[in-house]
Amino acid sequence: MIDRLTIQKWKTSLADTIMTAGVFVITTGVCFLLDHFNVTDLNFLIINVLGILITAVLTKGTVYSSILSIVSVLGYNFFFTKPRYTFQFNDNMYIFTFLLMLAVGIITSLITAELKHRMAQISALNIEKEKLRSNAEKERLKATLLRSISHDLRTPLTTMKNGAELIMENPDISKDDRDEILGDIVSKSMWMVRLVENLLSLSRIDSEKLTVKKSPEALEEIIPQAVRNVSGIMGNRKIHYDMPAELLLIPMDATLIIQTISNILTNAIRHTKDDGNIWIKVWSTGTNAVFRFINDGNPIDEKDLPHIFEMYYTSGDRGGVGIGLAICELIVTAHGGKIEAINTEDKRVLFEFNLPMEEDKNG
Repeated sequence: MIDRLTIQKWKTSLADTIMTAGVFVITTGVCFLLDHFNVTDLNFLIINVLGILITAVLTKGTVYSSILSIVSVLGYNFFFTKPRYTFQFNDNMYIFTFLLMLAVGIITSLITAELKHRMAQISALNIEKEKLRSNAEKERLKATLLRSISHDLRTPLTTMKNGAELIMENPDISKDDRDEILGDIVSKSMWMVRLVENLLSLSRIDSEKLTVKKSPEALEEIIPQAVRNVSGIMGNRKIHYDMPAELLLIPMDATLIIQTISNILTNAIRHTKDDGNIWIKVWSTGTNAVFRFINDGNPIDEKDLPHIFEMYYTSGDRGGVGIGLAICELIVTAHGGKIEAINTEDKRVLFEFNLPMEEDKNG
């Protein structure tokens, strides 16, 4: 006899399958309508990504939205590339379009699924600790998070779409211009990858603690790697270094500390003009290694300073998703250190954290 749980799973799978098929039919129908009015087929990318996003939100896991990503690419090839109603195509440039559609679809699917999963965990954790005392507050936090994610996803996706459209519509574009556009697409993809990495780091949280594996790491290897991680979004900003002349070995989980520094630098870059400056200074007090980052962007609003490291906290003028800096605090705290952010007297923004120079033998 089939139990109730099995029946419910079958019902859920059937509903998700119908939902996925329905979304594909609707998005394909909209694309046919746009095609009828001779609207450029590159707008189909946005339509298909919207369908994938809706499927990822309304179905369970990433299976259905990932399948829809593949089916959407095949459908685009079958219905809208010449020769039509075959899986062949005459223009090799469509290979780039297919790969772009598939990559954007799968990345969107993964980010949305991970976001749903983490939102559920954080919501449950907050209820248990009585941090959210009303349903209205829970809904406000969820709405803020979804609004921030939607905004942050829309910007790189639009840039990627516009870049691909420019290349497709201008086959004689110069190699330098083509390389610049593709480089911009790559940088936006890197930003989305960093967002996914931050979301995945949350999966290592257990009761607001991270498990770290410390080993002595050379400072001269850590800082350059973190800077390379954000090189794609640096623009014309200049980084000024003030490092110890001698070799400095610091006990740390290198991967997590590189992520911390990358998150701080990303925040600094976001709020510094393209021709602005960022200063990195590291020194040892004997008991602690101190990392200081200063940028000459706009100061942080005084009302935001006490909350800047809170999970999912965002402010209207600084934007973001509210994950990166919260993860920084979790990582630094797990190492036995402290992190802070202040506005300096000369109206610059300063982030500083310290790490113990000796490992905790009892931890």
